[in-house]
Amino acid sequence: MIKIGLDAMGGDNAPSAVVEGAVLAARGAAGRYGIVLTGPEDIVKAELSRLGWTDADTGIEVFHAPDLVAMDDSPSAVLKTKPNSGLVACVSLQKAGKVQASISAGNSGAMMAACLMILGRVGQISRPAIACVMPALGKKTVVLDCGANVDEKPATLVHFGICGSVYAEAVLGRENPTVALLNMGEEEKKGPESLQEAHQLLKTAPVNFVGNIEGRDLLKGEVDVVVTPGYTGNVVLKLMEGFHEYHLKLFGAVDSDAGRQFEHDWDYSNFGAALLLGLNGTGLITHGRADAKAIKNGLEAAFHQASAGVTEKIAAKLAQLADAETPTA
Repeated sequence: MIKIGLDAMGGDNAPSAVVEGAVLAARGAAGRYGIVLTGPEDIVKAELSRLGWTDADTGIEVFHAPDLVAMDDSPSAVLKTKPNSGLVACVSLQKAGKVQASISAGNSGAMMAACLMILGRVGQISRPAIACVMPALGKKTVVLDCGANVDEKPATLVHFGICGSVYAEAVLGRENPTVALLNMGEEEKKGPESLQEAHQLLKTAPVNFVGNIEGRDLLKGEVDVVVTPGYTGNVVLKLMEGFHEYHLKLFGAVDSDAGRQFEHDWDYSNFGAALLLGLNGTGLITHGRADAKAIKNGLEAAFHQASAGVTEKIAAKLAQLADAETPTA
């Protein structure tokens, strides 16, 4: 059975919201996966008891990890000085084969660093990316990178396209998913030289590349995967979050089918977590403000990613890319 390591002390609402989310997920999982809560054992068990979880219930284990990580801690310092924190422990358990996925709502930089240093990269990938499943008309779109990197080379953007394509196919069920490059125009020669070069490389990559896409087209739902440098992707992500908050303040909850659908699609807690794609394993980060609902759905996302074998499929695609780049005698 797949097990997921969850940092019990990560996020603004930890440990109460995190443990509550774990309980909701465990009760809804019906034995499909198990959860290992990592954090100070006495605190975590007290929260479980408060929520009515007893020793007779199954699906949740507690792993004692007494160190605490602050949101402003240096990622490198966390790895060196707090190896017994819930954040580091949930990743270390995956490296040891005791869980198959790791998730935290805590310090996102530290979680990325822990995953990268402990799990490593998959295949020949240059850099992992943060992938977010964003709302679009009629279907969701995988957008990456959303902030893990800021100075990617063109070849790295190709790797992002491969990662996103594999996820869209394996988890979202998209057949031969379309991949586009976010740019300031649809023409091949638009944008900085790095994007122009990435465009040419994506043409021959083992993905269904359909060309450039402009920002105004992101919400049309015409492509499955959108590739972008991390700086731009993070701006897009924060803009989307801000638009949702603006919409709620302006209109409130709209009591109609369309209004309820909009709120469902734009509420990040319904997906729960961003994906760290390109790791030699399964890592996810959820919002620092995550509530129990977001934690529950983040655990579901982790289960689907791990059970779909996304890491192995990315490795196979990268090998296919390497074969295509190897000159023949």
